[in-house]
Amino acid sequence: MAKVKFKMPTKSNLKGRSSTISNAFAISITPYIYPTETEIEHFYELLDIKEGQCAYCLGDGNGRDHLKPLVRDGLPTGYITEINNLVPCCQACNSSKGAKDFSVWYNSPKNLKRLQARGLTDEDIRHRFEIISSYEQRISKPINYEKLVGKEKWEEYKARKKNLIKQLNENQKFCDDLNNIIISKMDKKD
Repeated sequence: MAKVKFKMPTKSNLKGRSSTISNAFAISITPYIYPTETEIEHFYELLDIKEGQCAYCLGDGNGRDHLKPLVRDGLPTGYITEINNLVPCCQACNSSKGAKDFSVWYNSPKNLKRLQARGLTDEDIRHRFEIISSYEQRISKPINYEKLVGKEKWEEYKARKKNLIKQLNENQKFCDDLNNIIISKMDKKD
């Protein structure tokens, strides 16, 4: 009889959350501009899709992806959340794209193979690329946070983020110490 493998869930820790917190810190200062009724009316038309369809692969797309990422290397990119920087997408496309540049990601051999496996023809892929590239031109230019808030406030923002990550790491060390004490004092079953 083959030995049964058992996979334990990954143990969460604070250090593992530093990227999430760093991104949240950046997104917390990123403006959200709500669309007008007119923008909403033309949204799907401009993307040449139906409501609920992924703009990238034409599958079910109930999520939204930022064409231009809001965060890169833990800092805001200057792009904001606005209807022109959002496209409906499925989880698979959103995960695959991540923070990559749209045109680089979409035309990558790995993504092209993935899209073809989903049933898109080369013509479908070219058409989607052209539509989204055209839509991408509507995105506002990135804002310069330092210029808007001033050098002193911007440096304070970066220092606060750095301090928050440092505190996470320090608190994780404390939690690791407590965990080791708890494990060493637990009754072991023989």
